[in-house]
Amino acid sequence: MFDNKQQLLAHLHTFSVAAKYLSFTDAANELFLTQSAVSHRIKKLETQLKFNLFIRKTRKLELTPEGFRVLSMLNTSFELIFSELSDIQNGELSGEIYIGTSPYFASAWLMPRLKNFRGLYPNLSIKLVTKQNISDFQFDPIDLGIFYSDGHYPDQFKVPLFQGKRTPICTPEYADKHRLFDDVLNLKEVNFIHNGSHSAWRYWLDQMKVNIDCTQRCDVFAHEHSSEAARQSMGIALGRLEFDYALIESGELVAPFPAIESGKGYDLVCPQGMQSRAKFQAFSNWIVDECRKGE
Repeated sequence: MFDNKQQLLAHLHTFSVAAKYLSFTDAANELFLTQSAVSHRIKKLETQLKFNLFIRKTRKLELTPEGFRVLSMLNTSFELIFSELSDIQNGELSGEIYIGTSPYFASAWLMPRLKNFRGLYPNLSIKLVTKQNISDFQFDPIDLGIFYSDGHYPDQFKVPLFQGKRTPICTPEYADKHRLFDDVLNLKEVNFIHNGSHSAWRYWLDQMKVNIDCTQRCDVFAHEHSSEAARQSMGIALGRLEFDYALIESGELVAPFPAIESGKGYDLVCPQGMQSRAKFQAFSNWIVDECRKGE
């Protein structure tokens, strides 16, 4: 498909630097080239690829959609190359492991357990980055991610960890006040605490075959604050059992009704090829063991 692959690789590297700065001048400074040489390489690369990588404006550059896709591919590929070289130089299970997940999973589940992984692999530096959505990680060169979704990850390797479960939670005092242990229909009198949207509560009520409007009397909080609102007796939240189990076990909160599967689960995900790396296997084995402890 490409006649001169060595030249193509050199031009792709030039593109990755230019894309980082969105400036041919700044890229030229880093690459010790002239601005015109960088511009020439990019034009030649676009000719080879048969599509434009940049939108050239008067005072700045912007990436085209195709440019974003190429940059994402290069970030992942270069990170794998540099990580592999580091492992060869320093020995496996040293260097860095770059983990991506949501803020809620990081604070509620991963961080309380991560010291155990640190104890097992003291020479492996942990880099943890948190963002709300899987799509936010598209341009981050992470080694692995822990994501909550329907489990569909095209062209990536995954290890299923556990299914999400939802159960209503509140303080014992709030449950007694509204006689929640007596009848699910007593939910008609409560204040519902929602996690961002009303869909999760509606799904739970539908599964219970209960016709109650959960939006008539309600508050809305982010995931990480809904359990705290329940702890303050502000209402009844739809907790994630995997995160709120300790609060229920301690008696600080109660779960008056059954838990249901959310229809989504947590998966350990990595780019294809990463699963054979020793540091991925070490983390994968560790986190699977941690998940089994909670079963």
